[in-house]
Amino acid sequence: MGETTRRIRAAGGQAQAVPLDGPLRLTALCDGYLDLNLTRFPDVVRGVGDDLAIADGQDLNDMTISVNAFLIEGGGRLALVDAGDSNRRGDFLGHLPRALKAAGYAPGDVTDLLITHLHGDHAAGLLSKGEKLYPNARLHVAQREIAFWQCSESLDEIQAIQLPFAEAALRVYADCLVPMRPGQQVLPGVLVRPLVGHTPGQVGFQLGQRNPVLISADVLHLPALQVKHPEWGFLFDADRPTAHSMRRELLAEASLTGLRLAGSHMPFPGVISVSAGQGGLGFSAAQAA
Repeated sequence: MGETTRRIRAAGGQAQAVPLDGPLRLTALCDGYLDLNLTRFPDVVRGVGDDLAIADGQDLNDMTISVNAFLIEGGGRLALVDAGDSNRRGDFLGHLPRALKAAGYAPGDVTDLLITHLHGDHAAGLLSKGEKLYPNARLHVAQREIAFWQCSESLDEIQAIQLPFAEAALRVYADCLVPMRPGQQVLPGVLVRPLVGHTPGQVGFQLGQRNPVLISADVLHLPALQVKHPEWGFLFDADRPTAHSMRRELLAEASLTGLRLAGSHMPFPGVISVSAGQGGLGFSAAQAA
C-alpha cells in the first residue's frame, strides 16, 4: 500500500484548516474514502498511469480516493459545501458529522448547504433515516443541476444510478431549496463558478482574495493521473468531452494564476497548487497563503 493511499484511508472524520486571506475561514472535512478499480478510469494508459500513480504514493491496482467536504465560516453564516456519502456503503464512509464536530460544530449549526452537484457521494449525506440531517440550513443547488435531475427520462444508465439521491435531496429540502446560478455570490465573498461536464449543472465555489481557492468538485478525481493527462476521464462524467475541456481549462487557469484547487476527491485535505514546467503541468499540496 502506498503512503498516499494509507493517508487517505486514515483521514475519515478529520478536519483541517485551509489557509485563506480575507474575512472567511475555510476548513476541509473528510467523510471517508472510496476504493476504486480501473474501470472507473476507462481512458488510462497502463504503464504511463502506473508510473504516475506510484510517484504519488498510489497504485492503480489498489486505488483509493478521498470523499471531502468543505466548511466556510463568515458573516454570521456557516456553510457546508457538499454533504458526503453517508454510511450507506460501509463504515469507510459517513464520517462527516464527526469531522464537523472536530471543527467545533454540530449539524444544527449549519445555516447553508452549498451543493456542487447531486451525485450520491455529495448528496446522500444530506439525509439521516430519510430526514434532514441539517434541519436549520438552506439548500443551494444550481438551477441547471435541478433541471438535469428533473428530466429523468433523459438520463443514461450511469447517471440513473445517482437519480434516487438527487430526488431525495430535492424532495426533503424542498421547503428551503434556493436555486443558484453561475456568476452570483451565493454568500458574501463566495462566488459560484460553472464547472460543467461531470454533470451539466456542476458548480464550484471560489473564495479568498489575494490567494483564492476554488472548491472544484469533481473536475479532478485523481490528480496524479489527470493533471498530466486531463483527457483521462471518469466513468461518471455525464459529458466526457465537455468534462475533458473543463478540466484542461481549469488546470491551465490554475497554473497561470496560482488559483488553488480544493477537490472533492483529491487526497485529504484535498487542496493542490498547479504549476507548469518543462515536462508539462504538475501539482503539489497547496502551501499556506
